[in-house]
Formats: sequence, structure tokens, C-alpha cells
Amino acid sequence: MTAYRHPAYRSLPEQVAVFRPAQTVFGASAASVTTSAGETLPLADPRVTVLIPSMGETAAQMLAAVFESEGFSAVAHPAADEAILKLGRAHTACKECLPLILTAGTLIHYVRELRRPGEIVAYFMPTGSGPCRFGQYAVFMEDLIRRLEIPDVAVVSLTSENSYAGTNAFFRLRAWWAAVISDALEDIRSLILVRADDPRRGMDIFAGESRRLVSVLGQKDFRTVLAALEASLGRLAAVPGLDRPHPHLPVVALIGEIFVRRDDLARRHLIEILARRGFAVVCSPVSEWILYTNYLVRKNIVRHHLPTLERLKLLLVERYVGHYTRALRRVLRQSGLGPADPIDIDGILRHARPFLSPHLTGEAILTIGSALSEIATSVCGVISIGPFGCMPGRLAEAILTDAMRSPVKTALTPGNRALKKILADFDELPFLPIESDGSPFPQLLEAKLDAFCLGASRLKEAMAGPQRR
Repeated sequence: MTAYRHPAYRSLPEQVAVFRPAQTVFGASAASVTTSAGETLPLADPRVTVLIPSMGETAAQMLAAVFESEGFSAVAHPAADEAILKLGRAHTACKECLPLILTAGTLIHYVRELRRPGEIVAYFMPTGSGPCRFGQYAVFMEDLIRRLEIPDVAVVSLTSENSYAGTNAFFRLRAWWAAVISDALEDIRSLILVRADDPRRGMDIFAGESRRLVSVLGQKDFRTVLAALEASLGRLAAVPGLDRPHPHLPVVALIGEIFVRRDDLARRHLIEILARRGFAVVCSPVSEWILYTNYLVRKNIVRHHLPTLERLKLLLVERYVGHYTRALRRVLRQSGLGPADPIDIDGILRHARPFLSPHLTGEAILTIGSALSEIATSVCGVISIGPFGCMPGRLAEAILTDAMRSPVKTALTPGNRALKKILADFDELPFLPIESDGSPFPQLLEAKLDAFCLGASRLKEAMAGPQRR
């Protein structure tokens, strides 16, 4: 009783300060960030940095350049490495998708190692819905910030369901330029690794031209960007080895989950492994996903229905996208380094429709449609890669394991006698599904890759025809 009456025991407990995470708010005309102290700043404020995680280093740098040219302070985080993978694993349950683990590690690495004093960080993290955990990435990041009590870090989250309508039309057009150019550079990089007489020297030239194009994407004039692209492609086409025709070069398609197929660590340098075996790789472009999200809105397939005015704006932007795409692809095609055909979303979905409803939105239908439309037509093999345990990836794998056969391919392209002749001696078509958790590929997968390459080489010989023999 005496102890209870002592003043020290009767004092009230001290009030503990409640952590308040920063937040991003999209207004009618602009986005803003509310800091942990409660101050509201425009997203374009010099104190705010838009942090873009790496998903292909050049693509991230080009997107950062577009942000910068719109008056934002933006930085592209360097490509993930083993240290970032470990950091991400340390702050997750390790049961999440690999992209989530890597982007979590990227955020923590930036805050601990690269953040400037007083800097407010807006972490760029698109989102979406459908049968994929991608829609929960932004939610997880916000929870991680709250759990670790990281002050003045907010998540900038745009939704794929409204075709990223939180940004203005001109920004989206210029982001489209960056997507098309970075997609082309990804495939040119593979060509250099396979065809260049001196791949190391070729990659040095490639790195220099990539830096030039990143810099020029800070310009708002399309003609300036187009001229710079033409000049860079001319210098890349002059790399010894690329300046000679290679009509019978075997090419495989790398499809699947958008992050893993573009990130070097996530795909465990698969492009370099295939290059050493003599295969060039065509990676499914990021622009494919952008066109697909526009398709979903245009066809009213998604739950989110845009108001009439917003829909008209989207259709107008699409018309400009078509104009710019034709101009960019014309320059790429004339260089001899770019894709011969434009992305045909309707064709991709038409090939997938017998196996999956278009109302089951997400990457599974794109993976299925891309594999069936490209095999034995433009590529001699298909590799589908995704995170370990990815549901859309496993759905696509289950369907393609049975569908990647000659009778299915010929049935999808009726009347193509040349294709029937090519596939006359084939039943199963070269297809390899890969799941990545960031660890090195096991020996069993390497053995499967050997068998895949043998099958792809055999199909390439059949596609080359009698003139090859």
C-alpha cells in the first residue's frame, strides 16, 4: 500500500507517438504526397523523388527520364543483385512472388543506402486485379512501410484496369515511346550476344547507345527522339557480325510473367545462357501488356468502367499511340534489327480463345496466345518463365503442355499448307516452362534446357526448308 501511494507509482504512462505513414493522393488534376508529418506536397515538388524499381535496367531508366521531363524528380534503382534478393527475403515470408521480394528489397536498399537526408520517396508501383497477386503488391508495400515505420515513403499506385488513367495523356504517350524503344533494345542486346564477332565490344557499344537514348527521351519532341533512335540503330547495325545477314539464326521466344522475363537476376541470365548455345531470344514486350490493358477497357471486359469522357480520351490516346508506333517500327524495321511485325493483341487472344476465356484477365491468356501464335511461325521454341508458385504461370503451363502440338498449331491456322509441311514430322513442339525463385537453376532444369535446345534446332532446320539442306 505504501509503494502504491508513492508518487512514482501514481504517474501516468508516457504517450507513445503513433507512426503515420506518408500517402499519395490523386486529385482531379495532379497527384500529391502527404508526408509523415502531415505536410501535403505536390508530387512534382523538388523534395519528392519518384523511385522506379528495375525491371530491365534500360526500361526503368527510360521511364525515369520521361518522369524527369514532366517536372518530377525521378530515379531508376540499379538492377537487383544477390544482396537485394537477400534483403527482400529477410523482410518477407519467402512465400510471396519473386517480383514482390525483389521490389521489397529494392525499396529497403534505397532507403538504407541511397536516400538523401530530408528526401521524400514516392515508390512507383503499378497495380491491377485478376487472378494474380500483383494487385496486392502496393498493399504489401504500404504494410511494409508501416511495419518498419519508414517515414516519408509513399506508394504511387496506378491501376491497369483503367489503363493507368491516373496520368495525363501526354505522359502516357511518351511512356509508350520509352516502352517500344526499350523493348527493341532488349532484343537487340540478345542479337549482339549471339551474332557479334566480339560480344564484349558489342555490348560496350550497346551500353553507350542505350545511355544516349535514355538521355534523348528527356526531350518532348518526337522527331528528335526518332532521329536519335535512327542514328543509334545505325551504329548498332554496324557492329561487326550484325552487319552480315544471318537468315538461319535460331530464335526462341521468352514469354510469361512480365517482371521475371525482363529482370536479369530473376531469369538467372537465361539470355546469356541461350546465346552461348547459339540462340537469339525475342522477349515478349512490355508494350504488349499496355496494349492489352487498353483492349480490356475498350471491350468493357474489366469491372472498372470509365466515364464516357475518359473513354473518349483513351480512344484518342490510342490513335496517337498507333501513329507513333508505326513511325518507331518503321525506323526499327529499316535498321534490320527491329521486329518485322507489329503486336497483334487481337491475334494473340484469338489463338488463346479455344483454351481460356478472355474474361479471365491477366498474363495467362497472353502467355498462351503468344506461344501458340509464334511457334513454328516466327520462332523455333518457346520458354515460359514466371515466379515460383505463380498461379497464372501454372495455368498457362498446364494448358500449353498439352496444346503445344502440331495438330493444335495447324488447326489454329487452317489453310496454311507451308506450315503443315514444316510440322509433318513433329508432334510435340519445343516448349519449356520455368519457375524462378531467384536461386540458380538446378541441374535437372539445365538438362531440360539441353533437350529443349535440341528440339528447337530441329524445328529451325524444318522451318529453313530445303534451301538450308
